[in-house]
Amino acid sequence: MDVAVPEHGAYTGAFIDFGEAEEDVTLEGIEDFENLVGKHQAIIASSSYWGEQDFPTKNLNVIWQHRSLPLVFWSPWDRPYEQNKGPDRFSLNAILQGSWDKYIDD
Repeated sequence: MDVAVPEHGAYTGAFIDFGEAEEDVTLEGIEDFENLVGKHQAIIASSSYWGEQDFPTKNLNVIWQHRSLPLVFWSPWDRPYEQNKGPDRFSLNAILQGSWDKYIDD
């Protein structure tokens, strides 16, 4: 799929509420959202927790097959996933020091 620069304006995109498990991207969820807003989303974001140690290839394929660009943001949280919890083994310092380079490269 070629990505064309829009003739006018900008791309639209969204982080869609796929439920409690944010990383469960579904074609139905994408289509329901687009029907709600009345516009195809050029970019669809999804998350991936580092604690899973599994890149979300399936989700990216669903988004790509929908003819949208996938945008992944990694949440460097470990289990249990709790907001307002201090840095753990996936802290920014550990990432910057190269502790997780192999995971990133893989």
